[in-house]
Amino acid sequence: MAQRGRLAGKSVIITGAASGIGLGTAELFMEEGAKLVLVDLQPEMLEQAVTRLHDASGECVSVCGDVSEPYTITRAVQRAIETYGKIDVVFNNAGIMPTGPVTEYPDESWDRVMAVNLKSMFMMCKMVIPEMLKQGGGSIVNMSSVMAGLTEPGYTAYTASKAGIIGLTKEIAVSYSEQGIRCNAICPGWVDTEMNRKVAEDMGGMDKLQPLIKRQQPLGRMATVREVGYAVLFLASDESTAVSGSCLYVDGASSASI
Repeated sequence: MAQRGRLAGKSVIITGAASGIGLGTAELFMEEGAKLVLVDLQPEMLEQAVTRLHDASGECVSVCGDVSEPYTITRAVQRAIETYGKIDVVFNNAGIMPTGPVTEYPDESWDRVMAVNLKSMFMMCKMVIPEMLKQGGGSIVNMSSVMAGLTEPGYTAYTASKAGIIGLTKEIAVSYSEQGIRCNAICPGWVDTEMNRKVAEDMGGMDKLQPLIKRQQPLGRMATVREVGYAVLFLASDESTAVSGSCLYVDGASSASI
């Protein structure tokens, strides 16, 4: 595989890496020369992802576990240090999206969304920042959403968690930019992932979902995982060394629309 080298030699942790945006970004990062630690809860899909990347002659190891559990985060950080000796980039991508009206939303579902979507990023940042400080810097990219600021009925916990990610991102950027650690967020709109295909299935098929996408996303289609991956790549690479505390919208103009 020809490498362009924008991440040559960089050690990268990606959570939620077995499918969707995580896997698409992992493939792109490997093309750019990164050494990867893939983290995911789904063992079979994670194994398939690692095999796929190994077949592409890339350096890749994995940690299977729930990112809401401190042990998983600890093991991911340890694996990166043990295998590559450093951590240059973290892409906090793992997330879930159960829905329901606020008056009927179970407390345990709220807690689960916050644990996976937001607390896991706090824990990862808490553990990787000391390692990045040792080496003089690094880049953290957090997966938020256009729904951090624009929402619709039923996305109670999801919207709150994604808004919280933006706050966390800005605080880390302000606290550590002078020490060489950058922290930014990605805010996608509709993306062609397994999660959104399930939304289409629940609505009765993609034909039912497409009018909603066209109404909400002026681009008129879902973004591909690779299109989102290129935005993550920019923030992870040295091309964005003056960018920190930013939220990069990859939403086909959804956030600009009324």
